[in-house]
Amino acid sequence: MNTAAVMAGKAMEARAERRQAREMQAAADETRRIADNQAGVITRTAMENQRREQRNAQMQMASARADAATSNLASSGTVSVRETDLATRLEDDINHRTNAALQEANTVRTQGEYNARDLEMQAEQARVRSKGAWLGAAGGLFKGLSTVDWEQFKTTKQEQKQIPGAMN
Repeated sequence: MNTAAVMAGKAMEARAERRQAREMQAAADETRRIADNQAGVITRTAMENQRREQRNAQMQMASARADAATSNLASSGTVSVRETDLATRLEDDINHRTNAALQEANTVRTQGEYNARDLEMQAEQARVRSKGAWLGAAGGLFKGLSTVDWEQFKTTKQEQKQIPGAMN
């Protein structure tokens, strides 16, 4: 009776570990999916912002050129230098913000992958524990069978003849 209880307990433990492994794998897949989605949103937003900021920069450059033209400074060299400086500053700002957002997306994706791999490792450990529990249950069964006094189940030829339908 004790062997049966141990085997039943080990079987329940094995099933629980297996279920935990499946749940951990599902969590890993979901973690990876969420991180990819979040990184995708960040990337799309960064690219939209970059396009919008480039249009704004073009408008600022047009406004600066218009101001220079109305002040009759268009022919002097200082206007050209100021325009180049403004254009460079605007482009650098746009690129800096875009690169920062893309780096954030990459960080989110990398962290999601790291978390997913951690969950997958935990799932694998649960699978190993499940196999160990099943082996423990099988070991308990074999131990229980090895303690049985098999001699009591042996029948002699004379006893077999007395059992109806027994093979002789």
